[in-house]
Amino acid sequence: MAQVKKKEIQELDLSGPIEDELDFFFSRFFGATYPTLYRKELIWRPPTDFYETENDFVVILELAQVSASEVAVTLQEGVLSIRGIRKMPLQDEPRQYHKMEINYGPFEQKLYVPGDVDMENLSAQFSEGFLRIRLPKKTQPAPGAVDIKVE
Repeated sequence: MAQVKKKEIQELDLSGPIEDELDFFFSRFFGATYPTLYRKELIWRPPTDFYETENDFVVILELAQVSASEVAVTLQEGVLSIRGIRKMPLQDEPRQYHKMEINYGPFEQKLYVPGDVDMENLSAQFSEGFLRIRLPKKTQPAPGAVDIKVE
């Protein structure tokens, strides 16, 4: 079970409804697959890998059938936010689903970055249905918000 440091929670200011803040807190505590008691919107979270190397923090999201132009990535005060939409394909004939596991509609993923990032050298590449975001580590903290262009 993940340890959540008191300092990390005090620094988080998501400035959103209480449900969003609780959702973010529980995802940090339990991980990506925690049970939810409510769904205020039909928002899904794409499968995500988040790891650290000696020089970088790296985030990879599986976003099949999502256009790069439908994705927005922002890093602000140590929280990486990835938002977008996967549009449902047009249906040329009526369908009766026997199983439907692919999520459509808006998605959002928020991740706490546990270190300082070089805000001048952020990058994001979209290839073969995967979004890869590279956040180079920095020794000095950098304030402010930056939008990261998806290529």
